[in-house]
Amino acid sequence: MLPTPRNPIGYSKEELEDICKKRGISLSVFDKTFGINTCGMAHDGSILYYVCDVERTLYKLRSKDGKYHAWD
Repeated sequence: MLPTPRNPIGYSKEELEDICKKRGISLSVFDKTFGINTCGMAHDGSILYYVCDVERTLYKLRSKDGKYHAWD
């Protein structure tokens, strides 16, 4: 099960790195599978990754924490 992101918009890069590390997925493989998607932005200007996009990417990578989202 994925952790709840600290920001309600989505996961920070640090949270995403931790998610990948705990699942044995390299960040480069995740990024390639993630592809080109829209992202949110925190007040400090940092990028936030939407939960549905992270779940969809993990689904494509056959992770048990992945979830299919039809709109991607």
